[in-house]
Amino acid sequence: MSMGLMVAAMKLRVGNPLRKLVLIKLADNASDLGECWPSYQHIADQCEISKRSVMNHIAALCESGLLRKEIRKGGPKGNSSNVYFLTLEGGAPPAPGVVQQIHQGSAAGSASSESPAPGGSAGAAPRTSHSLEPVIEPVIEPITPQASAKVVTGQVVPFASQQPRCEIPADMPGPKDQTCKTFKAWANYAMAYRKRYGTWPVWNATVGGQLGKLIDRLGADVAHHVAAYFLTIDDSRLINGCHGIGDLLVKAEAYHTQWATNRRMNSTTAQQIERKQANLTAGMDAAQRIMQRAGGQPNEFL
Repeated sequence: MSMGLMVAAMKLRVGNPLRKLVLIKLADNASDLGECWPSYQHIADQCEISKRSVMNHIAALCESGLLRKEIRKGGPKGNSSNVYFLTLEGGAPPAPGVVQQIHQGSAAGSASSESPAPGGSAGAAPRTSHSLEPVIEPVIEPITPQASAKVVTGQVVPFASQQPRCEIPADMPGPKDQTCKTFKAWANYAMAYRKRYGTWPVWNATVGGQLGKLIDRLGADVAHHVAAYFLTIDDSRLINGCHGIGDLLVKAEAYHTQWATNRRMNSTTAQQIERKQANLTAGMDAAQRIMQRAGGQPNEFL
């Protein structure tokens, strides 16, 4: 949850009370960077309106410049999902912490246009979250290079990507070569680390080796997402260790699952689930004993 965006959303006038409710719900799910990815159905359930109304209000918010929607691939089953960027300051780039391809020393890239979904379709299925809690985890998402080309029959026209909208600070330690295996994962981790702790993390050969192992275990396509997400977890053990790369590597697959399912899991949550399961098991055992005493016949309560 971003309290700043929540306050900003409540102060805005959007001309429709339900549209404003949808905007506030997106702000409730958003990170401080203004990024969130709740499904249409999740928003509809929380706002007590239809899924179609949610889709219409989101489209209107995008047209008014208060919201930007991007489509990304690579969910747990290979499906697409919508990622939203709140632009409550009038359409400014919503996620300055995103790292994809960075030209050092250059200005942020121009605003991007909406790119069509693969296969020529106009939309894609939303990312589904089964969490009962608001989705508050930010994911630093790589920016899909926007492209434009003139269509000429019988001629192959190359696509030229736009300039990125984020640049690497000159004082960031670690690799600067974008072709380096660990560059993207390290850049996203380091930017998120500085945002949380106000200083750069330490880079050395050990850290480089750990990042290489992280990429080998999770894959180059998602390792940088998980590295950035890791810095948003408020777990006492991780905070005591200042979210070191070693702690990320210990439970890399678990953090990947938390990122992919939009649901955090810490010791408190695990204990709550364990107690719930224990209570459920005890209740089922008690019900079975009562039915056995009653000759196996269910009564009005069982």
